[in-house]
Amino acid sequence: MSTGGGMGDTHGDSQRQTELVALRSAADVRAYLAAHQRAELHWSPPELRSAQHLLSEECRIAEDRLGGAHRLGIPVVLPEDIEPDEDAVALMRPEQARTLRAVPLLTHAGQVAVAMENPADVTTLHTLEFLSRFHVVPILAAPHAIRDFIAQHYDRVEDAAIARSLGLDPNAATHEATEHEVERLSREVPVVRIVSDFIAEAVRRRASDIHIRPSPYGADLLFRIDDELVPVRRFLRALVPAIVSRVKVLATMNLAEHRRPQDGRCSFGLDDGRSVDLRMSVLPAVFGESVVIRILDTVESLRALDQIGLTPRDAELIDDLMNRSHGMFLTTGPTGCGKSTTLYAMLLEMRKQRINILTVEDPVEFHIEDIQQMQVNRAAGFTFAGALRNFLRHDPDVIMVGEIRDRETADVAVESALTGHLVLSTLHTNTAATTVTRMLELGVESYLLRASLLAVMAQRLVRLNCTHCLDVEDVAPHIREQMGVGPDEEFKAGRGCRHCDGLGVHRREAVYELLEITQAIRQLIVPGAEADSIHQAALKQGMVPITEAAVAMARSGRISLTEAYRVRAD
Repeated sequence: MSTGGGMGDTHGDSQRQTELVALRSAADVRAYLAAHQRAELHWSPPELRSAQHLLSEECRIAEDRLGGAHRLGIPVVLPEDIEPDEDAVALMRPEQARTLRAVPLLTHAGQVAVAMENPADVTTLHTLEFLSRFHVVPILAAPHAIRDFIAQHYDRVEDAAIARSLGLDPNAATHEATEHEVERLSREVPVVRIVSDFIAEAVRRRASDIHIRPSPYGADLLFRIDDELVPVRRFLRALVPAIVSRVKVLATMNLAEHRRPQDGRCSFGLDDGRSVDLRMSVLPAVFGESVVIRILDTVESLRALDQIGLTPRDAELIDDLMNRSHGMFLTTGPTGCGKSTTLYAMLLEMRKQRINILTVEDPVEFHIEDIQQMQVNRAAGFTFAGALRNFLRHDPDVIMVGEIRDRETADVAVESALTGHLVLSTLHTNTAATTVTRMLELGVESYLLRASLLAVMAQRLVRLNCTHCLDVEDVAPHIREQMGVGPDEEFKAGRGCRHCDGLGVHRREAVYELLEITQAIRQLIVPGAEADSIHQAALKQGMVPITEAAVAMARSGRISLTEAYRVRAD
């Protein structure tokens, strides 16, 4: 498929080599289509040329994406003064434009100019040609420009029709509705369909969270996919109260309460017959109520032990730990680093044994068959520490505590580990060695910690490169220096395609350091113990630190070096 003409004389000076054609008006787009139809491959009017670095600042497009457009001879569109033709816009349905992140601008002589986030994605180009029945001429546009195009020419038109069908004024800046009217709107078929559709789409796209962010112009819908917020669409302001109210209905929240935060939970059925659990949170914000929906999908979030990325040596150590009759194993790291996923993987493996497993969590995220799980209820006085005391009367073999947050929980967890129970829990520290000092700071006696602690895993989640769009990574010099790699070492990164929602990454995996509490380490667990000494002793006995493990993944091409830099543990 042709992707456009060249951008000027290849024998020009270095400054000209970094120039691209910038289309700033509908007339520019028409002229480009006409030149493309005449097969003028070197169409590059001087008045439309701009330096790449200036376009990067003006368009907010990454330099590597602009460099790719330059190599392919694709122009850049600056959409502020461009109004897409209605006939061109009608070539695609709203959901198609949102999925492909592309907007038809103009048609000419059997061709259609399409603004795209990634015009180098051949699969998307073929899909566009199939949908439009025109020859597609791709043009590079910034992600925010595509989002604005879609919001203005697809979302707004679709939402206005829905608003009118509900008896609402689509142009109203505000809409004061009674509680009865809000409840009625939340149960109307169009509103129910909107909410159901974006939840189902979020599950299909492997999103972990759904965000609805109110603004003066409406509300933006975003999905968190592989730890990145991806814009999906913008809702008309007139529809936002009804959409938020529908979420409240699902979560059995108070529809009349708009001034206080509310939390709720529900189960949502999918078309394929399975269901996912949803945790909803609604907060009052300046321009309306902000909504976040956490998706708890067992298919995406529950992993077997052999799926979390353990090395053979560490898998053997974990297997040995799971067969201990007593002791304590801790996973640590910041929020959202996969600590619970690791513990759930261990529980899934241990439930194969004929043992009694009890958990206390806040909240219980996934329900696992053959395991007794309890939910913390502070209002009723059922805390982590309180649950642990009662657990001991229920003849447990394995106890999982959602998190050790205070001295009371730490003391009871250590006591349980010393009295014939295997205790698994999480803690918020950055490295394995600092976990030891953190437990001592919480007030656990050093001799009790020496006798109970078996191992500590500190971990992060890294975003894996999309294998469909791998390219050479352009690494900043300071990152190379910080990570200790040579200036000539080559690394890979995804440039973004349909398979990865344009992110360049697809799925995540744990990168970790596993500290085994050996006799040498126990001797260092004393009052006033230093984390650096414990860390150095762990390195001598073979522990691979997080940063080194991340760099090894980058050298293998599984992640970018920039991703390794992001999760480093200094």
